[in-house]
Parts: sequence; C-alpha cells; structure tokens
Amino acid sequence: MVRKCLSLFCLILLPGLLSGCASFSRGITEAILDRDSEDTRQCWITGREFKGLDSLFEVEAGGDADTGSPALLKVLKVHGIGQHQPGYSQRLLDGLVAELGFGSMDETIKTINLNHPLFPDGVGILRVHRFMDLESSREMLYYELTWDSIVEKEIRLLDFDNSAEASAHRTDFNHGLKTFLNAALPDALLYNTRYRQPIQQSVGQAICWMLSRRWDGLPNDAEAFCEIDSDDHWSKFDASSIAIVSHSLGSRISIDALQTAISVMSQSPKFRAITERAQTKPIYLFMMSNQLPLLQLGQPLPEVHDQVQSYCSLEGDRYDERFFESLQIVAFSDPNDLFSYAVNPAYINRYVDSRLCPKVTNVLIQVAPTQSFFGQEIANPLAAHTGYEVDSRVLKMLVSGYGKSHGQDEVKERCEFIEAIPGY
Repeated sequence: MVRKCLSLFCLILLPGLLSGCASFSRGITEAILDRDSEDTRQCWITGREFKGLDSLFEVEAGGDADTGSPALLKVLKVHGIGQHQPGYSQRLLDGLVAELGFGSMDETIKTINLNHPLFPDGVGILRVHRFMDLESSREMLYYELTWDSIVEKEIRLLDFDNSAEASAHRTDFNHGLKTFLNAALPDALLYNTRYRQPIQQSVGQAICWMLSRRWDGLPNDAEAFCEIDSDDHWSKFDASSIAIVSHSLGSRISIDALQTAISVMSQSPKFRAITERAQTKPIYLFMMSNQLPLLQLGQPLPEVHDQVQSYCSLEGDRYDERFFESLQIVAFSDPNDLFSYAVNPAYINRYVDSRLCPKVTNVLIQVAPTQSFFGQEIANPLAAHTGYEVDSRVLKMLVSGYGKSHGQDEVKERCEFIEAIPGY
C-alpha cells in the first residue's frame, strides 16, 4: 500500500515539479475538469461581512473626489515566493477587468524601475495599467510590483544544484522536487536577512507612487525614486481608495511595509494633513495563501499592539490617532495549501499595528480540485497554492465582497457563512 501511494504521489506531482507551479496547476486542473465530474469544491467564510472593490468606487463618488473626475480605484499586486517576471499577474488582472466590466484601457503600460538612495541596485519594477468605464465614469489603476530582482543574484548561488550535472546523481522525481524547493524557499529565508529592508522599501515605493501621483503624473520607462519626505510629492497627495492583493510571502511584506510607513509618518507633524485624509478611507488587503502566523515567528511585536479598541472604536480614547478608517483583511486559504494559514481576530489585534484599525475575515476555500484515488481523497498542494487568482468565487468576492445583504449568487450558493459579531 505504501508503494502504491508513493507511486501515485510521484505520478501526480512529477509533471508539475519539472515544469513549475503555474503550468502544473493549469495541467492538473484541466485534467480533472475533463472528467466532466461535478464541481464539489467547498467554501467556508468566517468573520465579518466585507465589501469588495466595487464599494471603493462608491466611496470615491461620495467622498472628496474632484468634481467631474471619475471615481478612481488603485489596486496593488504584490507577489510571494518563487521567480516572477513583469506581467506575472495577467490572469488576475484579466479576471478583475471582466468582473468590474471595464470596456476601455490605455494602450500604454507605464513601467517604473524603482530606485532608492540606500539601495543602488534598485528595489524592483512597478508596472501600471489604466482601465476606464466611460459610461459610469469609473477608472482603475492596476499596479503590478515585481520585487524579486532584489534577491536574484543571491539565489543564483543555487544554480549549480539545479543543473543537469547535479541531476545526474538524483532520480528524476527527486531532482524535480529539489528544483522546486530551490525556487520556492530562498525568498522566505532571505526576507529575514539584510534583504528585509529593501524588499519592504519596494512595497513602500509602490504605495508612495500610488498615493502621490495620478496617471498623468507617473513616470514611464524611467528609473525613479518616490521621496516620502518630499513636499513636492505629497503636495500632490491623492487619497483615492486603494486595495492590495498579495500572495503568500507578499502578505507579510505588505503588512510590514504599512506598519513601517505609519511609524515614520506618525512621528512627523508634516504628515498630519495626509493622515487626516487617510483616516476617512478604508483600505483592503486581500491575502491569498496567507503566511502571516508562520512568518511572525521570532519577529518583534508591532510598535502599537493590543489596542484596536482604543484606536478604532468611536468611543476609543485614541480614535483621532488611527491611520485608516479601517484595514479590511480578507485571508483566502485552501485547506490543502501546505503554505497557507488562517488568521483569527486575536492574532490581528496583537500582531498587526492597532493604528491600522484591522479587521479580519477568513475564507477557507478549495481552489484545487479534489479527487478520489484508491479510496482516498487527494488534492494537489501546488494547485492549492497557486489557484486563487483564477477561481471565479475568489474573483467575485474581490469585486463584490460578501455579506447577508450583498455578494454574488455563485458565492452565496457555494459558500457557507458564519458571521462574527464585531468587537469594535
């Protein structure tokens, strides 16, 4: 029985390990869908009701958007472990554009090679897409951040272990597995070294460009530094609604970058006008294959913790010192994703800076198909790690959120919901 199971494991995983996460995920999904079997993948939502990207357009239309200007939404994509090239998030972008119903786009994709004076080799690449719905006067800027060029040279130390010469002494299966691990694990290890600061600066630079420039003011095909302390940048501060979509390690990086930013900005009176505007805005963080608890191990607590009630409740004694109206965290996790962890309110209250006013919803969702083999249910863990961005239920929750009075029919029909009573 052990040999049979091992053979089955090798048969299922080997093609993916040899060809990479993304292609394997598509292959195994297509193979199972070809069986014309009923889609029995399940979904459980626990926590607070949450709204989606559509609601942020409403915030803009009813808020302080300039008269005659379209309601503007800005979405930042932050990747996680593994090697990525600019354009890696095209499948997610296509899904969002379709769900949001955009009919026009700018033919230019702006590219910014992110600079920083402390890191002369650069801190990544930011690509910006612009989409418009002329009839309803809506606009979306989609920022795709590629930060792994920061650690690319370091990871090359493992190139020999991926070579044909090294594979001569391994079985094909074990070499495929080793190659996958060599591509996936170094990023998480390197983030806890001297590379932590430049990787955080990469996200910080992306957010700085998001908040300090609209489309016409963004550089293109240029190396540029967004100077957070510059009066010139922040005199053009744009408080349009923003959302972050992160994957695996990218969630940890995004949280750390936000916490670092508020620590800096809270110490300088010059940012007071900016923070007052940000206090009226919600920010959404959609985390796919979240790893916050795992990557918190051994790390210090945030500067302000265990004080969400004080900062975020209307009756709180420090309510005027909050940074955002709220940080809505939605954590998507496939139970068969070996690299994903759910988060609970107690974790958020202690390990996320209270000034962000975080609140959390967990979406436990099977994005990888399950199949019965020899009487056992199995799901491909790699498909479970990479399949979020093409799952129609995930896309619909990103756009429309979920609650008793809102959300799309497919989600309502296929997801169970247990609502949490808010503590603030």
